[in-house]
Amino acid sequence: MAKRKRSGRPPQAQHSRKSKPSQHDKRQRLATPNPSRRTTASASVPLTGKIATLVASMSELLDKRIGFRLPIIIAGAMLAGGRRTAASWFRCGGVNDDWDRFYEMLQSIGRRAGSVMLPLVMFIFNKFDPGENGHWTIAIDDSPTKRFGPYVEAANIHHNPTPGPGDGGWLYGHNWVCLAMVLNHPLFGAIALPLLSRLYVRKVDIDKLRQRYDWEFRTKPQLALELVQQVLGTLRALGSKAGFVVVFDGAYAVGELVRALIAEGATVVTRLRRDAKLYDVPINKTGQRGRPRKYGKNRISLAKRAGRRDGWKSITYRCRGVQAKGQYKTFLATSKVVGGQVRVVLLKHVSGNWAAYISTDTTMSVEVILQTVSDRWAIEEHFHDVKEIWGAGEQQVRNVWSSIACWNLCGCLYSMVELECWDLTSDQLVDRSDRPWDTPSRRPSHADRRRRITREMIRSELLNDLHLAPDETKMRDRFERLLALAT
Repeated sequence: MAKRKRSGRPPQAQHSRKSKPSQHDKRQRLATPNPSRRTTASASVPLTGKIATLVASMSELLDKRIGFRLPIIIAGAMLAGGRRTAASWFRCGGVNDDWDRFYEMLQSIGRRAGSVMLPLVMFIFNKFDPGENGHWTIAIDDSPTKRFGPYVEAANIHHNPTPGPGDGGWLYGHNWVCLAMVLNHPLFGAIALPLLSRLYVRKVDIDKLRQRYDWEFRTKPQLALELVQQVLGTLRALGSKAGFVVVFDGAYAVGELVRALIAEGATVVTRLRRDAKLYDVPINKTGQRGRPRKYGKNRISLAKRAGRRDGWKSITYRCRGVQAKGQYKTFLATSKVVGGQVRVVLLKHVSGNWAAYISTDTTMSVEVILQTVSDRWAIEEHFHDVKEIWGAGEQQVRNVWSSIACWNLCGCLYSMVELECWDLTSDQLVDRSDRPWDTPSRRPSHADRRRRITREMIRSELLNDLHLAPDETKMRDRFERLLALAT
């Protein structure tokens, strides 16, 4: 019997019906108020350093009646371990009987995620503004998170970009379009600091969300354009006169996004498909009647140009803090996606494979183009760390605004930890004296940075109690809290 050919279309989600209603009914709690309800005013272990200042500035942008809960949530997320659900955030933050208010707080953060990130952008501008002769490097990419259950709003089947041995080509969950600022650390190379993300919802799910939230369908390029416009407008409003270089992979190299970014005054650097439609540069004669030609007559084949053995040149460029060698070819071409001329760079790897990249700025050097493309990989590292270390997607919230808040809070935590440890050396970030098998010169990981901050938080809390008179009851209570955090 002949096997049926697999379809390239994504499968449809299959869910069983809910067996019984939830035992946590909010209407029942409101109908029977608890007079002995314990409220939460502060975190059990408060934040310290620059993170405390940033989070305090973020909380001021929220309503005063609920803004004080943001530092509690951030502190709990910083100390949480294991499966980092929203409940584990609240438990480590010391939330009491008013835990339902903190779930509602997540919805408020999700609705105002664009405003909450403003203090983070201001801090990055004040510390890393490249000036009028420099430029900001902005990376765009999307990443999915696995979810489970029929009542998770806006969740559906998405393409799995990194399937493992036991995974398939598709996964059920959310898909996030993320914008990150790529900065070069003097010791550790390129680091991507996520600023803001948008949730991509498939068109088949829009009707369900439109009934409750008046949701409008946006494609991934449209979401990416909205993110870039918001960040560019914020930086320009702060007084930045630097240029902007937006880099992304070939999936976002569409005319709808590229031409809009060029109109915003940004330079686009992206990867090209091997079968991309490129044309040569037209030759317009003086005195020729009619409009000058925008595209050449001859089609350029990237595969044929890369297949020729002659014309390759050697180059040494900085690849995320390390000097790398390669071979390249470069030439000018015209593209209908861009709407004009571009500089094309063909890069041959050591394995013999090749890749094509373009820049909408034809005066940009090959070295800068290759360095920008290699720095884009920092956003992929961010996706790995934000899921592995901060547990993005594990918060077990069903409301769409709560899901948006949890993902953006995980991204903010990643950025704040990197900024807190930016000026520290490797010896200050991690002590490997108790690990003789480890390489002493290995680059500190994001987990090392997070661990250092959490230790400083707990250490500061303990030292604040030691200078007081001996109080066995208080020290015992503090020990029990720390023991609960450790387990």
